[in-house]
Amino acid sequence: MAKNKKESDAFAYDDAFRTMEGECDDILIPFVNYVFGEQYSRNAIVRRMRNEHFVVRPGGNEEKRITDSHFEIMEKGISKKYHIECESKRYDNSILVRFLEYDTATAMDDIKWEGNKLTVRFPQSGLLLLRGSKRTPENAQIAMKTPGGEVSYPVRIIKVSDFSVEEIFEKHLYLLIPYYIFNFEKDLSLIEEDEGRMSALAKVYDSIVYRMNEDQENGTLSALSYGVIISMTRKVLSKLTRKHETVHKKVGDSMGGKVLDLPEIRAYHQGKDEGRAEGLAEGKEERKELELEIERLRKENELLRKKAE
Repeated sequence: MAKNKKESDAFAYDDAFRTMEGECDDILIPFVNYVFGEQYSRNAIVRRMRNEHFVVRPGGNEEKRITDSHFEIMEKGISKKYHIECESKRYDNSILVRFLEYDTATAMDDIKWEGNKLTVRFPQSGLLLLRGSKRTPENAQIAMKTPGGEVSYPVRIIKVSDFSVEEIFEKHLYLLIPYYIFNFEKDLSLIEEDEGRMSALAKVYDSIVYRMNEDQENGTLSALSYGVIISMTRKVLSKLTRKHETVHKKVGDSMGGKVLDLPEIRAYHQGKDEGRAEGLAEGKEERKELELEIERLRKENELLRKKAE
C-alpha cells in the first residue's frame, strides 16, 4: 500500500508538470529560456510532440516509455526540440540511462536522409528536481563513443530549492510555484506545531498569490495560466501535506478561496475532497477531471479576453 501511495504522489507531481507544460505557453517559454539559455519571445510557437515511445529490450521485449514533456519551439525560422523530466526522487546518475533512452527514441521521430547519410536530431534535455541536495550536480552529461569519435550532450539540471519567491517572479519561473512547498518538506511537522512558523509560511503563499495577481493584471501571466497554477499548487499540496492538516488548510486557503473562486476550480477540488481509490484508477479519473477542468479554464480565459476587448 505504501508503494501505491508513493506512485500516486509521483503521478500528481508529474501530472502537474505535464499540465503546465502542455497548456500554458506563457509558463513554458520563460522556463525554457532560463534552463537552456534561450531568448524566445512571448510570440514563439510551441508545438507539442509525441511523448509515448517503445524501447526494445534484450530478447525483443518492448517497454513503453512516456516522457514528461517533448515539444518544439519555433521562432524566426529556427526550431529546437526539448525534453524535460520532472523528478520527485533524489538525484541518481542512473536517471541518465532513462534520458538516453527517451532522447534516442524521440530523435528517431525526426530522421533525415541526405543521399546515404542518416541524420537524427537529439533534443535539448533538462531535469527539474523537486528534492535537491548539496551533492546534486548543476549539470550532467551523456557521452557516446562511436567509430567516428566521441559525441556528448548536456542534461541541464534545475532544483526548486535554488530559487526564492523573488527569483521565481523576477525570472518568470511560474512553473516552479506548485512545487515551492517542497522547500519546507523537512520542517512540515515542526511548522504544524508552531503557530508562528505556520503564520510565516501562510504569508509566503499570500505573497505568491499577490505577485501572481499583479502579473496577471499587467499581462505577464494569462488568466488561463493563473488558474492552472492555482489548481496545480493545490493538487501538489494535497499530496505532500496530507499528513499535516493545519499546513494543508492554511496554505490551501492562501492559494484559493478569497483570491480565486472560479466555479471550475471549486468544482474540481470539491470532487477530489470526496475521496477516490489510490493507484492507477485514481490516476485515470484525475486525468479525466483535469482535462475537463482545462477545457473550462480555456473557456473562462476566452470570456475574460473578450470582455477586455
